Amino acid sequence: MTRSIAARIHTAALRAEDGQGTVEYVGLAMAIGVLLLAVGSVLGKDHGIGSIITGAIKSALEQASGGGK
Repeated sequence: MTRSIAARIHTAALRAEDGQGTVEYVGLAMAIGVLLLAVGSVLGKDHGIGSIITGAIKSALEQASGGGK
């Protein structure tokens, strides 16, 4: 009986952490995106791949917020 209770508690604790890794990766991706946008805005006129990346990040943020369709 005590093993059954312990197993239930352990399973409940594991379920509480489902998706935690995804949240951490999303936070890391957002931090990198903000860093790229900050560097792009400090440098002013951006040439080449930087403008493509910045445009893609802005587009993704607009779509995620519901602004872009």
